[in-house]
Amino acid sequence: MPPTFRALRSVPWLAFVVLAAIALLMPRPAAAEYACSAAPSAYIDGQGGRFDDTQDSTGFPVFNKNHCYGHPIYSTNGKDTYTTNPNGNRTMTNSGFGYQCYELAQRYFGFKFNKWIILPAAADLCDGPMPAGVRRFRPGQGTPVPGDLFVFGRGSCGVSAQFGHVGVVTKVYNTQKVQIAQQNVRNEASTMQTVDVGCACVFIHAEDNLARNGAPSSPPDGGWSPNNPPGEGDGPIPTGGGNLIGEPANLCRCSSNDPNSVWPLCCKK
Repeated sequence: MPPTFRALRSVPWLAFVVLAAIALLMPRPAAAEYACSAAPSAYIDGQGGRFDDTQDSTGFPVFNKNHCYGHPIYSTNGKDTYTTNPNGNRTMTNSGFGYQCYELAQRYFGFKFNKWIILPAAADLCDGPMPAGVRRFRPGQGTPVPGDLFVFGRGSCGVSAQFGHVGVVTKVYNTQKVQIAQQNVRNEASTMQTVDVGCACVFIHAEDNLARNGAPSSPPDGGWSPNNPPGEGDGPIPTGGGNLIGEPANLCRCSSNDPNSVWPLCCKK
């Protein structure tokens, strides 16, 4: 083979080597950072607005491996989370109680729809004030869609009568059964849980949520309902950690990692 021809054949390989070297030198996107180095238990609302792939790391992380009790939670985009705000450019999603149920609802609803619902605890979502552009409706008044908030009634389906519980709707099977994503539960396997709409006091819908439900389908067997509440080792942890978001002077820095000793007003002097 003539030398010139051999040289020409080697050009594509040379180009490949050069491109590979450039790719190695280019800066890579930083890996997601999570408060307390917690590994997500699931992700919701991933690329393209999909809720059916709980391992899609482009979505919003849901935490139940490490509840990060005793720490505030901050985020810049709803997907990274931090316990500090050194440059003042992060938004607080919980003021000292780690990955509470309300922290997920606040982080998702706030960063996804720019709707921030500032109330002391999940139970207050049943009847507390809502911001503009948010609609609240009760079971029987409509059907939720993925991305809506599922607010448990006080004491309903095994949740705390004082502090309540909230999750994010991720699938609607039919008018009676939905799937939710939730934080601050005793069993990580309940991160994604089938729930009867009878457990809800209300659903909360952002006007910018354009999700639609698919055709009705049969839900998995079991799930939480008024007649089948979660067992002691499965349901929400009644820590009372609402989302007391406020001015930096009110930043809550509880020192206890014991969920039974974390009280929602511990840092409100």
